[in-house]
Amino acid sequence: MWGKGWTSLKNLNFQERAALLCVIILLMPNILLAFTEDYSAAAIAASLLLPGACYLLWTQILRRPGALILGALPLMILGAFQIVLLYLFGGSIIAVDMFTNLFTTNASEAGELLGSLWPSIVFVCLLYIPLLVVGVISLRRRTHYRPSFRRRCVYTALGMLLVGTLFSWIAAQRPDYGIRYQVFPANVIYNIKLTIDKWHRSLDYPNTSRDFTFHAHKEQKAPQREIYVLVIGEASRAENWSLFGYDRQTTPRLEKREGLIPFRNVLTQCNATHKSVPIILSPVSAENFNDIYEEKSLITAFKEAGFHTLFISNQVPNRSLIDYFSEEAEHRIDISPREGALITDNRPDGEMLPYIRDKVADTTLGNLLIVLHTYGSHYNYYYRYPREFAPYQPDLVSSINRRDRDKVINAYDNSVFYTDYVLDEIISVLEQSNDCTALFYISDHGEDLMDDRRHRFLHASPTPTYYQLHIACFGWFSPTYRQTFPDKYTAAQDNKNQPATTAAAFHTITDIASLESPYIMPSRSLVSDRYQQGPHMYLNDHDKAVDVLTESGLKEEDIKMFQQRKLITD
Repeated sequence: MWGKGWTSLKNLNFQERAALLCVIILLMPNILLAFTEDYSAAAIAASLLLPGACYLLWTQILRRPGALILGALPLMILGAFQIVLLYLFGGSIIAVDMFTNLFTTNASEAGELLGSLWPSIVFVCLLYIPLLVVGVISLRRRTHYRPSFRRRCVYTALGMLLVGTLFSWIAAQRPDYGIRYQVFPANVIYNIKLTIDKWHRSLDYPNTSRDFTFHAHKEQKAPQREIYVLVIGEASRAENWSLFGYDRQTTPRLEKREGLIPFRNVLTQCNATHKSVPIILSPVSAENFNDIYEEKSLITAFKEAGFHTLFISNQVPNRSLIDYFSEEAEHRIDISPREGALITDNRPDGEMLPYIRDKVADTTLGNLLIVLHTYGSHYNYYYRYPREFAPYQPDLVSSINRRDRDKVINAYDNSVFYTDYVLDEIISVLEQSNDCTALFYISDHGEDLMDDRRHRFLHASPTPTYYQLHIACFGWFSPTYRQTFPDKYTAAQDNKNQPATTAAAFHTITDIASLESPYIMPSRSLVSDRYQQGPHMYLNDHDKAVDVLTESGLKEEDIKMFQQRKLITD
């Protein structure tokens, strides 16, 4: 049956070699995933045999493979995306959040990242472009498969399907296995479907949330005007803030601020901005995240309680829930120069300061809530700060690799150093107003900086790390606030080492302002003496709440870091 055709390439003509080359190259992501993922032997066998059989049958539909090779271009694009992802994160399939990021990332952000991923981009070009050239040559040649070759391919493919199905059945004895989870490209196609479903729900948000109300009101009031500021940080991990024990002086100004309380044990519930920020702004958490499509943000709660509201963003509008939430404010300001454009130049966060000064000085506005969505420490870090805020040199990174890690760290630390300046300036504006003021800062997620032998980088990976989870968070309270609401300030001091997550942000900032609503839970507020540690849950790629320590995909290196930092250990 098998004949001698498989024993030597010398027996194959150009078209037959082209077909086999196509199968091998299309299988490259599967081969790489077999090394990077924690799959069982049976799952690995199934992930190679099942798609390999399909690819082999695909090449035999016509008598020569050229058109079929070119028709496989969508698979090549997915394969290239997968390989670049493996280069960046060291593992995992293309996740739903990765596809969502394609919709919510502007061209400038993408350009900054792709410019540093050139080794992986060169590799996929060298892998797939020659195959496309082979496909064109195949179309131009008049030769065809020999009948015996086609028979061998069909018989081999059917055998692979049979054996692959058997291995898939064996692998399915483990509850975490499924073809739609562990066999490329079926898993990626499944994630594309989930992404489309999720995107439609987001687009329908104005309808599903139209009638929502917090029934919010304010009982405790200060004798003077009240101003509260929520600052949402970007990719700011606690590990590189000297406020939290880092050996470099990256936050010297904040450390000197009287009335500032660092919350040392705060984790994000998601490592992707488009999900983490909505959790910060709304009453939902990882456990009930799907309720977010029917609820509004804390901006509406403050409006119901009589506050004037302002949303200032240094992130380009991206058609996500964050945009819908920001539109709840009476005034929204985007400081990026070409609002809504495909290509933008994100300005330093300090350019938000004039707008803040103007609004704080305008006493006709009454009680005021200001929400700032900063660009913080988003990659490329080198572009996040003015040159005069770069004490750590050299800081210009041309590509992402281990050899340049010192430059990466310098640039990242400089971005934190500049964030320290911006936040200190905001606090100065609030303090000089002599109003009853407070500021709450919390980052959406952390960042990997090639910290250990895994050499992982950035954030939004399908599985998180300690460095992506442990985030910077603090509260600052003016002298007037501390005198007016001493119990809240005392509670914040008592809770500074308590474990918390980004799900506490909504309840904390509304409690700072003494708002009351059925949706505001004092047991989740870091300024309440009734605060209770909630479950440490993480919102995974399929929007399922999982235990952060045991089910989110953390590795031994991550658990050790939690233990070393004396954070959650059970």
